[in-house]
Amino acid sequence: MIETEKALSKYFQGIAPFDGLGLEAAKSDYKWKLPEISFNGKPLDCDGTNFEATVKLKLMLNEEWNSNPHSRKYIANWIVSKWGGIKTNRKQTLDKYYLASLEKNPQTPLSGIASFSKILGIKDPFKYAIYDARVAVSLNAVQMISGVSTGSVFPYISGRNNITGNWSSKPPRGFSKSNLTSVKTLVSAPYNWEKVPKETAYGQYLSLLGAISQEFDVPLYHLEMALFSQAEILACLVIPSLNPL
Repeated sequence: MIETEKALSKYFQGIAPFDGLGLEAAKSDYKWKLPEISFNGKPLDCDGTNFEATVKLKLMLNEEWNSNPHSRKYIANWIVSKWGGIKTNRKQTLDKYYLASLEKNPQTPLSGIASFSKILGIKDPFKYAIYDARVAVSLNAVQMISGVSTGSVFPYISGRNNITGNWSSKPPRGFSKSNLTSVKTLVSAPYNWEKVPKETAYGQYLSLLGAISQEFDVPLYHLEMALFSQAEILACLVIPSLNPL
């Protein structure tokens, strides 16, 4: 994954062809609505930029997770359902993710990782990062924009965004559902990239971000936030017709 890491390093630094993107840009253009009320019913501190407020919330929840074990289940449910906006999980599924998060080295299969990684990212934001539909698109889009010759195709997961991928629309649409950017296309000529197995995708993603985090001396979750927030822009750079404007 040497070329993949180099492409991501360029992207995070905002080096051409990623001018105007990357980590510094994400600090000013990060967009994801914060809830007004926290898991415990108290108002949230949303001062500062959206990026700063989000970081503040992540760290506050992590501190609460570590200092008050009795609050962990409430935090886990709130992170997924309220902040993450994923309302399709059944109670027993959320309970399963919560119990798995308490393990020292939890298993991280791709199934359910969008929800589960949100919990892990609060348990330890310096070790775990969110892997969701938007992040998966960004990982592959960055490599396509960079023109890598030996890329790594990360598996897409279900999403509801018309640009990055709406799997429930009829017909499905967006980056992750386009023939131009499908896993089948990227592992075939002329790309011939390597397919990242679903069983190890999350671990390889963490390894990539971990290496870059050390290289630039920035928190892991800062990198994940950039991938998340700029997914639509990256998708449109690869497939301009996805841009609704």
